[in-house]
Amino acid sequence: MPTNLSPSFWRNHLQIPLTIFILLVLGIEIGGVDMWLADHIYAWEGGTWALKDAWLTSFIVHDVGKHLSLLIALVILLALISSFFSQRLRSYRRELLYLIVAAGGGCLLIGILKDITHVSCAWDFTRYGGNTEYVRVFPQLLLRNGDNCFPAGHASGGYAWLAFYFLGIYLNSKWRWMGLSFACTAGLIFGISQQMRGAHFISHDLWTLGICWFFSLLIFKLMLVGKTAQA
Repeated sequence: MPTNLSPSFWRNHLQIPLTIFILLVLGIEIGGVDMWLADHIYAWEGGTWALKDAWLTSFIVHDVGKHLSLLIALVILLALISSFFSQRLRSYRRELLYLIVAAGGGCLLIGILKDITHVSCAWDFTRYGGNTEYVRVFPQLLLRNGDNCFPAGHASGGYAWLAFYFLGIYLNSKWRWMGLSFACTAGLIFGISQQMRGAHFISHDLWTLGICWFFSLLIFKLMLVGKTAQA
C-alpha cells in the first residue's frame, strides 16, 4: 500500500461518491421522493403496513439478518483476540482491527445519530396510520419532535461491511468486489425490508449508506494507508 494513494483513488472513492450522495439527498428531499415512494408502498399493502410483523420481513430479514451481521462481527473479534496468542493471526492483527473499527464504528455512529436526530419512522405519521403530521427529514431535524428512526439502523448491519471492500483494496485483492457486493446487497435487502414494514423512508437508507461508506474510507486512511500488507 503506497503512502499516498493516487488522485484517481480519491476522485473515485471520495469526490464522486460525495457528489452523488449530495445530489441524491437533495433530490429526494426537494422532490418529495420519501413520501411518493412510501405512498405507493402503503397503498400496495392495502392502506396499512401489512408486512410490519410478517414472518419474512420481521423475523427473517430483521431479526435473523441482524444476528448474522453480529455473528460476522463476533467471528472477526474472536480472530482479533486470537491474534495475541496465534503467530499465524498476529500478522493480520491490523486488518482485523480495521474491520472491527470501521464496521463496528459505523454502526455505533448510526446509533448515536438515531438518538440525537429525533426523526420519525414512516409508521409514526398520520398519513401512514400514526399520530404525527408528516414532515420531511430536513425540517424534522430542526423540529426534533420525532422518534429515533434516522438514519436507518438495520441497514447499517449490511452497509457497515463496506469495510471489506476497503480492506480488499489494502490487500490488493480481487475479492474486494465480493466484499462490495455483499455489503451493498445486504444493506439493500435490510433497507427495502424496513421500508416495506414502514420503519424507514428511502432517504434514511441513503444516509446510512453514505455514512458507512465515508466512515470506512476515513478509517481506511487512518489505519491502513501507508502500512505494509501481509501476503
